[in-house]
Order: sequence, then C-alpha cells, then structure tokens
Amino acid sequence: MLPDKEDIIAWLLPGGLCAAIMLALLLPGPGVWLAQWQPLPWLVAVIFLVNGLQTRVHELRPEAGFGRVFGLALVISLLLSPLLGALLYHFSGLAPGLALGLLVVSVVPPTLSSCVVLTRLSGGNAQWSLFMTLGLNLLGIITIPLMLSLLIGSSGVLSPWPLLHKLSLMVLLPFVLGMVLRRLLGARVVRRWMTVVPTLSVVTTAWITLSTSRPALLALEGVDLLALAAWSLLLHGILLALCRLAGRGLARPARLALLFTAAQKTTPVAVSVLVAMSAAQGLAVVACLVFHFLHMLADALLASRIAARTAAMVRAEA
Repeated sequence: MLPDKEDIIAWLLPGGLCAAIMLALLLPGPGVWLAQWQPLPWLVAVIFLVNGLQTRVHELRPEAGFGRVFGLALVISLLLSPLLGALLYHFSGLAPGLALGLLVVSVVPPTLSSCVVLTRLSGGNAQWSLFMTLGLNLLGIITIPLMLSLLIGSSGVLSPWPLLHKLSLMVLLPFVLGMVLRRLLGARVVRRWMTVVPTLSVVTTAWITLSTSRPALLALEGVDLLALAAWSLLLHGILLALCRLAGRGLARPARLALLFTAAQKTTPVAVSVLVAMSAAQGLAVVACLVFHFLHMLADALLASRIAARTAAMVRAEA
C-alpha cells in the first residue's frame, strides 16, 4: 500500500535531513555558493512568517499551565543542561576542543529554527513552543555567561543587544506580520502547501550549514568523530528523558511542546559564544555542528514517528 499524504509529510523532515548530509558531503558546491548570500536569517524568518499566518489571535491568550511548563523548560534547558555539559567537559575523555564545544552547546538556549516546526509536526502546542523559545533565548543572555563563569571560569564578552536585534528581526517581526496578514486577508491566505514550508526551510538550513562545514568535518579522525557522536547523543538523550519525566501529568500538546523545546540547542548562539571566548576555530565548532545535526535528526525521527502514529490512529477511528 502506498503511503498517504500525512505519512509523507510526517517523514519529510528526517528524510530531508539525511538527504542534506549526503548532498553536503558529496556535492558541497551549491550549498557553499548559497551561503555567500547569507540566506539563513531569511529562512528562519520564513518559518515564523508561516507560523504567524497559521496562528489565530485568540490562540495567543495566556492559558492555564503555561507558567509551569515554561518553568520546567527553564530548569532543564538553562540549569540542568549546563551541569550535564560540565560533566562531559571534565570526564568524557574527548579532546579539549571537542569537550569545550559540547559544554558551550549545553549552556545555550533552544534553536529558533526547529523547535516550533518539530512541535507542530508532532501535534504539540506550537504557540507554547514559540513563547518558550523566545523566553529562553532572552534569559540565555543572562545565564550563558553566568554558567560558563561558574563551570570553567570563562564567559568572554557576550553583548545582549545583537541577540535582541536578531530575535526581533528574524522571529518577532515575521510572526507579527503573518498574524496581521491573516487578520486583514482572512483564513484564505493560508494554503495547505504552507505546512511543508517550515520543514523545507529547516532542511535547507542544515544543507547549507553542513556544506560550508564539510572541510572541518572531514578533518576529524574517525575515532574522535564516533566518540563525539556518542557523547552528543547521550547528552541529548538525557535531556529528552528529563523532559519526558518532567512532562508527566501534563496534557499531550503541552508535553510535546516541552519535549521538542527544552531539549533543543541553538548552534548560531553557541558559535557566537565561542567567538566571544576566542575559541571559534577548529574542534570546538566541529563539536557544535555534529551535535546540531545529530540532535536535529533524532528529534525529527521522533516527531515524525509520533505524527505518523497519530495519523494512523485517526484513520483507524474514522
């Protein structure tokens, strides 16, 4: 039996990420060429423009229970995760540069580009995911230097204003514009094909990033790469387990929003922190990129499996 449309959409993200890594490694030229035009901020803006078009104004009203879920995400993402990163930094046995990269990844907030996409794909509360992502990124301005100072005695010089400017232009402005367009033009502005646009934007972002990082990835020795992959998956797996544990008793949409937000990490902010620490070359950046791809692929597979299972249950009940 051929897969239906819902199954194809559910597995588009993990399949696209696998295709992105293969294309980046075998034929990096197009991705490198596109990178010179700096399309990544625009791709993030497209994701949140579509999210704004798909959001009704009344859905933005505060809902009971959000404060609790946000508090759980804060503890997991910005407090417990750095402690796990510190354990890996000191006891993983990785090369110092790789260990530093994983530590920095552990202290940064969730990624802007994929949390909402994964939450919406899995059937979670996408609005809550959006609010948590924005809130954690703003709080990360305070917690990142504090945690790095406490854990390794180094925080660099991390100015909050560039991040605030980035959040405004890439997230808030496109999201509000999408809601305004929906308000002015009505639901007819929303098209079915828009549901795959955020997914394709995430895949394109991964392809371009991996294409430009191909030399650094290939320079890493096989044993080090396997060890880095294992520790990256372990770190992310523990964060997912903490989210599952903390989400017990929550409604399913809230539980999925917590799962696909608090366990995610943002690579651009991690690299910015390494720049501030004068450590943005070599192994530390490679560690950020490997973690980013692996945790994106793992979460995409998980979200797709949840979406496919939900679609199957709906069909069975019909």
